[in-house]
Amino acid sequence: MSDTFGQLLRTHRHTAGLTMEQLAERSGVSARAISDMERERSVAPQRRTVQALAEALALPEAQQPAFLAAARAGRPRKTSTAPPGSCALPRPIPDFTGRGGELAQLSRVAAQPASPVAPVMTISGTAGAGKTTLAVQAAHALGAGFTGGTLFVDLRGMDARPVGAAEALARLLSALGRRDDEIPADEADRAGTYRELLHHRQVLVVLDNVADESQVRPLLPGPGPSLTIMTSRRLLAGLEGVHRLNLAQLPVGDAATLLQRIIGDREPGAVREVVELCGRLPLALRIAGNRLMSRPQWTVRHLADRLSDERRRLDQLIAGDLRIAAAFSLSYTQLSPQARRLFRRLSLAPVQDFDARLAESLDPADPAVIEDALDELVELSLLQAHVDGRYRFHNLIRLFARGRLSEEESAAGRDAVVSAVA
Repeated sequence: MSDTFGQLLRTHRHTAGLTMEQLAERSGVSARAISDMERERSVAPQRRTVQALAEALALPEAQQPAFLAAARAGRPRKTSTAPPGSCALPRPIPDFTGRGGELAQLSRVAAQPASPVAPVMTISGTAGAGKTTLAVQAAHALGAGFTGGTLFVDLRGMDARPVGAAEALARLLSALGRRDDEIPADEADRAGTYRELLHHRQVLVVLDNVADESQVRPLLPGPGPSLTIMTSRRLLAGLEGVHRLNLAQLPVGDAATLLQRIIGDREPGAVREVVELCGRLPLALRIAGNRLMSRPQWTVRHLADRLSDERRRLDQLIAGDLRIAAAFSLSYTQLSPQARRLFRRLSLAPVQDFDARLAESLDPADPAVIEDALDELVELSLLQAHVDGRYRFHNLIRLFARGRLSEEESAAGRDAVVSAVA
């Protein structure tokens, strides 16, 4: 019976008269990883790691093929080492539509040659833009290329108490096969162990619903063949060296196709009208489609007529537990008091896009404070940064902001805002 890779590694190291620490220094592979390989507590390393070890051991050319073959023999063919159901990827959406360019961008990042640091892709955008749906769809499409498996963690970034980095690391380490007694108590040690495991495994990790940069910094991978996809309503501008993808509303054709895939080929003219009234936002289109399917006696024209009343449009975009206003509200509650007030008042801007000077006219605060509030709104994807220092709302978010203005400010306050923009 042939020796395993771990046995060969130990034999060659002893023959070379090297300690694990000395081999680690020569090869650039950590002593912990070498120990795990020799004791066969980890899967076989990637080819470049094996080659680095062979060079550090000064293996004769005649012995290198057997060394590489043993590594290949020990490498898993497919799927995750995770216990069943642990960090499992959600099911894909059967009627997923569009986002071809975005999927192609994710595929290009996944196919990049090995670099000093494993790639990370952030997907940001407003509530309802389809960030999680895109990440899950991409993970299912790309998963076959990741022999170490695909892992998914919802970090619950919009909750009052998001998942902490230490807890997320514990879940991931468990899914990667570490027993509870092998998971370090210290967060920094957990992060180091996680990076070490990803250094030798080809794993696709989806970190969904990120709260902010501090939550995911300990989860960033080091070198290795993994890919991490993060979704967040925030731009996560503080993360360095990541690929960025910002989701906008769907193009008109894709938006109409999505709605028709939900409801069938019906009333194309009214479908286009509903698409525009929903602002081509995937969640709003999903709600509109589900609403029609659950009310077979309704025509698409009937729903379009109901949505045409701006005062009631958000109230119409409810289907069971799906509520477009509730999705926006989660972002709104994350804002500072100053940013909330400006958000409400900007809903009365008399033009489609506006600059900081108009924002200053709506609020008596210091101009620097206004700039900070505008940045906060853009960071949380409640306001879109347009060209040349101008800003604009998504039409449904503007309606949500007007509702907050009506609910939270006095009639006198609203009249003052109207006067300021008159």
